Amino acid sequence: MTDFEDLLQVLQEEPRPFPSSELAARLAVSTRTIRNYVTAANSHYGKVVSSSHSGYRLDAGALAHARAKSSTVGSRGEGPEARLVRLLRALAADQGPVSVFDLAERLCVSDSTIEGDLGKARALVAQFGLRLVRKHDLLTLQGKESDQRRLMRHVLTGAAAHRRQFIDVAAVAHQLREPELLGFKKRLRNVLNEFQLSVNEWAADELVAHIAVMVDRVRQGHSVQDSLLAADDALAPVSHAVSELIAEVFGVRVPEREVAYLALLLLTKATPMSPENAGSPEVRAFLDQHYITLVTRIVERLNHNYLVDLADERFIAFLALHVRSLVQRASHHDSERMPVGQSVKNTHPLVHELAVFIARQIERETGIEVTEDEIGFIAFHVGGRLLTMHAEDDEVSVAVVVPRYYDVHVPLTRAVAAAVTGNGRVDRVITELEDVGPDLPADLIVTTVPLPLTPDVPVIRTGLLLTDADLERIREMTANIAAGHKRFKAAAWLTTVMEPELFTRIPGGQGRDGALATAAGLLARAGAVGPEFLGQVRERERLSPTSFASGAAIPHTIEMTAARTAIAVCLADRPIDWDGMPVRLVAMLCLSADSRDSFGDVFDAVIRALVDPAKVTRLAAVDSYDAFVAAMLDVL
Repeated sequence: MTDFEDLLQVLQEEPRPFPSSELAARLAVSTRTIRNYVTAANSHYGKVVSSSHSGYRLDAGALAHARAKSSTVGSRGEGPEARLVRLLRALAADQGPVSVFDLAERLCVSDSTIEGDLGKARALVAQFGLRLVRKHDLLTLQGKESDQRRLMRHVLTGAAAHRRQFIDVAAVAHQLREPELLGFKKRLRNVLNEFQLSVNEWAADELVAHIAVMVDRVRQGHSVQDSLLAADDALAPVSHAVSELIAEVFGVRVPEREVAYLALLLLTKATPMSPENAGSPEVRAFLDQHYITLVTRIVERLNHNYLVDLADERFIAFLALHVRSLVQRASHHDSERMPVGQSVKNTHPLVHELAVFIARQIERETGIEVTEDEIGFIAFHVGGRLLTMHAEDDEVSVAVVVPRYYDVHVPLTRAVAAAVTGNGRVDRVITELEDVGPDLPADLIVTTVPLPLTPDVPVIRTGLLLTDADLERIREMTANIAAGHKRFKAAAWLTTVMEPELFTRIPGGQGRDGALATAAGLLARAGAVGPEFLGQVRERERLSPTSFASGAAIPHTIEMTAARTAIAVCLADRPIDWDGMPVRLVAMLCLSADSRDSFGDVFDAVIRALVDPAKVTRLAAVDSYDAFVAAMLDVL
C-alpha cells in the first residue's frame, strides 16, 4: 500500500515539477489518487506541495520544518501507534515483571487504554517468536534476546518501513537518546573499508539500527545468550574493530558473545569489495559454494531462455551474496523493502523481466517465496551487469571527418566522443577526404568540411572549434538515431506477430482472471500455445503483476515455451480490475525460443509505449485490428 508519504519521497528526489502521469506511473496508482495524496500531504503538513501546469513541486524546506515541529510534540496525546512503541520498549527494557498500573502512569494514559494496547502488543510480539505473559497485574516479555532485538528494531524503524524509505538514523538516535549515533555510520564505514568490506546505503542504515539496539540492550543489562551464535574466525578482526569503535563512541564495552553477534550482522549486511577473490579468507567467510553453484546454474538457464549471458565471476559472486542474504531473510519471514521511486519496472522493463526470471528460479531451488521488493533488488544487480556488458551493443556508429591541421583533430574527436556517450561511439576518424565513400560504415557523420559525395546517413557540419550548439546538435541527433533503430526493430517484429484473429474488444468490468482466460483462449485457438499456457501466465502474475498505472497490462510467461510467438490484444470497454489497478488494454505475449534474439529490444520498446497513459488511451479507443496496428506503430 502506498500513501502520501510515498508521494513526498518521490518529490524529494529532484527539485523539479513532476507531472501527475509520471507520479502515477512511479507509484502504480491513478492520477486521481495522486491528487488525493497531494491534498492529504498539504492537510497533514501545511502547504508543502504546490501545483502548476508543469506538475507538482515540493517545498523541501517547508516539509522539513513541519516534520521537525511535529517531532517535538510530547508523549501526551500521542497516537495509538506511537504509544504501542513506547509500551513495547518499556516491557523489553525491564529485567523483571512490569505493573500494568506503572505502565499507565509512565505513558500518561488510563488503565483501560493500556488494556486495549496490550491486545495489539500480544499480536505483534508473537510475530517475532515472543510471548507477553501476565500474572495478575504484572507483565513479562518472554523470548530469546535476539528476537527481542528484532522486535525493538522493528518498532524503532517502523515509520520508515511503512513509508518505504531509508531508515531514519536521526529518528532512531532521538528515540534512543543516543546523539552519538548521528556520526557513527561514517566512522563505521571507515572501519569496514580498512578490511575491504563495503555496505550500500540501505544496508548501512540497517546495520547502524541493529548496533543502536544492541548498545541500548547491553546498557540495560541484556546480552545475547543464544548457543547457536558462532561466526567464522576470519571475521574476528573486523568484528573486534567494530566493538572497539562502539566502546569509543558510546562508552559501552560489549561482551565477547556480542562480538560474535556483530560478526553475524556483518555477514548479512556487508559485502567484500572484491568477492571474486575466492582465495581471501574474509571473502570465503561471506561466500558459500552452495550459492555460487546455485547462481551459476540460474545464469546458465537465463542465457538459454533469453540469450543474455550474464556469466562473470564478479557478478555471480555479488548475486550469490545477495541470494544468501535473501534466503536468510526469508527464513525469518523478513524481506527488504524497496524505497518508493526506486523500482526499475517502468524505466527498465527488460531488466525487471530478467530479475523476475531469476526470482522464479530462486524459488524453485530454495522453496522460499521472493517478494516483489526483493525482485527489485535483484534487478539492480542485473542492470549493473547489463550496463557493463552491452555498453556498445546498440550504440550509434559515428565517423568524424576532419582534415589534418596540426593536432586540432584530437580535441575535436574527444569532444564528439564525449557528446555521444551513452548512445553512440566514435568508430573512425578520417583526415583524408578521398577516404570518404558512399558506403562509409557509419550511422552518423560529423564533418568540418563539405563532403565530396552525398552519404546515405545523416551529416552534421561543424567548425574546427566546436560550439555548445554544435555539441547539442550532435548529442540530439545521436539519441534520435539510437531511438529510431529500436523503433524500427520493434515495428518490424510487431507486424509479424500481431494477427487479426488475435484482436478483440471485450465488455470489461470483470477481474483479471477473466481477461487472462479470454486472451489465452485466442492464442490457444490460433495454435500458438498449449493448455498449460494460462497456468504459466498466472504464475508470472503471482511474482509481479504485469499491469501499469497507464491502464495497460502485458501478461506473459516466465519462460519462452510457446509453439510460436504471437500477441493477443483485448481492449476493454470498461476497466478490468487487475489486482487493484484499472486496465483497459491487455496485450498478452506468448514467446517461442526462436524470438530470443529480438526479445530484448522489442520488449523494452513495447512496454515503454504502454506505460504512457496518453498512448494507452489512444490505443484503447480504436475499434479495429488495422487501426490498432497503425496506432501501435505510430506510438513506438
